[in-house]
Amino acid sequence: MKTRSLLVATGLLLLMLGALSLLQKKVPGTERMERESRRLTDLPLREATRVELTGPKGNFVFEKKGEGDWRIEKPLPTQADSAVVGKLLSDVQFMERLQTVPRNRINDGMIQTFGLGQPTSTLSVRTKEGDMKLEVGRETPVSGGVYSRIRSGRSDEEVAVVEKHLGEVLDRDLSAWREKRVLPLSVSDVQELLLHQGTLEVEVRRKDGEWTMLKPVEAPADPTAVAGVLGEISALKATSFVSDTGGDLALFGLNAPSLALEVKMAATNRVLQIGQSDPKETNQVFARVADQNSVFLLPRASVDLLAKLSDRIRDKRVVTFPSPEVVQSVDFSGKGGDFRIERDGESRRWSLRWGGTNRPADAEAIDGWIKALYGARANRFLTTEDPAKLGFTKPRQTLTFTWKVKAAQGSTNRTETLRIGDESKEEAFVQVSSTSGGMALPAELVRGIPESPLPMLSKNILPEGLGAVRGLVWVSGGKRNEFRLEGGATWKMQGSGKDCPEVSGYVKRLEGLRVAKWVSSLGKADFLKPDAEILVEGSGGAKVKMVLGKSGSDGTAPLKIEGNEPVGILGRDGVLQLRNSPELPSGGERSPATQR
Repeated sequence: MKTRSLLVATGLLLLMLGALSLLQKKVPGTERMERESRRLTDLPLREATRVELTGPKGNFVFEKKGEGDWRIEKPLPTQADSAVVGKLLSDVQFMERLQTVPRNRINDGMIQTFGLGQPTSTLSVRTKEGDMKLEVGRETPVSGGVYSRIRSGRSDEEVAVVEKHLGEVLDRDLSAWREKRVLPLSVSDVQELLLHQGTLEVEVRRKDGEWTMLKPVEAPADPTAVAGVLGEISALKATSFVSDTGGDLALFGLNAPSLALEVKMAATNRVLQIGQSDPKETNQVFARVADQNSVFLLPRASVDLLAKLSDRIRDKRVVTFPSPEVVQSVDFSGKGGDFRIERDGESRRWSLRWGGTNRPADAEAIDGWIKALYGARANRFLTTEDPAKLGFTKPRQTLTFTWKVKAAQGSTNRTETLRIGDESKEEAFVQVSSTSGGMALPAELVRGIPESPLPMLSKNILPEGLGAVRGLVWVSGGKRNEFRLEGGATWKMQGSGKDCPEVSGYVKRLEGLRVAKWVSSLGKADFLKPDAEILVEGSGGAKVKMVLGKSGSDGTAPLKIEGNEPVGILGRDGVLQLRNSPELPSGGERSPATQR
């Protein structure tokens, strides 16, 4: 009888092996429903609540504690790698039978022959819709398959050949199943982060959504950098687990940790302790989480990076206003005098308040250096240097920025003061009111901040309030010409009545003409024999008188505008334009003044 059963089992085995070999040579082209019918189970394994696994590497029990949150209950209560457990369930969920043994031919002899009497691995999965038990036996003689026995829900027991991959998935030890991340956390839940390393203490705290460093100095913290560090802490993975019983912590240098990272959240505090280097692998260090027994190894490079917490998270911004566009005013004081620039509402226009008067300011220049300052980052922090030796006791210039912050009821003003001290060849030293100590910046950046009001004056030679030009008087080399715009379209020379269409182009160039810079004053000798005098009349009778002084060897010349204390320096092209009589073509016949 036993011989007969063995022959039947052998025949079935040969039949299945032939079918398996045929399947391996052909690319499956079945429809979706056919593929689903070949799956080991129709239970929703990925929604399982409990998993038991018995195999060569031990016995394991997994329990789901929340959505996607798996814990190992046996052999050691610890967090499971939920992604690995989830992949196991997904692999089994979608695994297909390569061949199925007819139920009426299954017998004890066959079960023993297939290695299912004492299976290599057994997987039991509990779901709300039923349980599944999967046993894995021997490999098939033709490589690529293993024998398995499946009990799924209320379905009858089945014996089938499945891919060898199933056996490999189940053949894992504890280190493969457990969570390698030693301090997983949700970055948004963290309220405080502390580092203890010998006498060094670093503390950074979140308040009202903003991160602030409290130790070793009080200073704003860079929110992006803090989030990055917390992400690194959460992603820290043990390279291996050394002990799960604690034992003598002195063996690992954990009785007096060289470094401790404490993460505080609303519900709990977690402390990561770092011990000594592994004598066998010096690029690894022993570590543990304070409320757990396990000792594990971490890469030294990752730990060394976290030890630089203070330098990494401190806000290296020079100014902390949200954007250059929100700045409403800047007050200046120092060697260049006291003055103020103000933005005109929400527009890009700026005005300069200086000497009791408001003047149009150069918006492009102001926006340029404010944007440069906003984007600047400190080269380094000067936390221990004497402020007096850095020039902060008597700063050469002080700037106070004011901007608006939207609040629940209207808006409030915020201010930040920047003190500029001494500088070296490559660095300048500044102090910001929002932080303690000082910082070193590129000297070139600080030199771009105007020390006097002159660089911020509008460089246009015609004032904004002049309106449309309607009259022009030009005097040069003893020649005087007067022009007026008649009928809103035709320029005529007064006295002769001559049409002068070229004056229109002259006026347009005049409206776009800008000085290279403003200077406080020049000697009277520069204007004793002016190259040209021009009187411009705008709409409403407003007038501006300009005097072009003697040009220098480089072709530039001073330009004095009546009622304007500073003197402008006009470039070579601008000088030639003003010297040229308005009725002459641009670049054509020269005026008497240019013929000398």
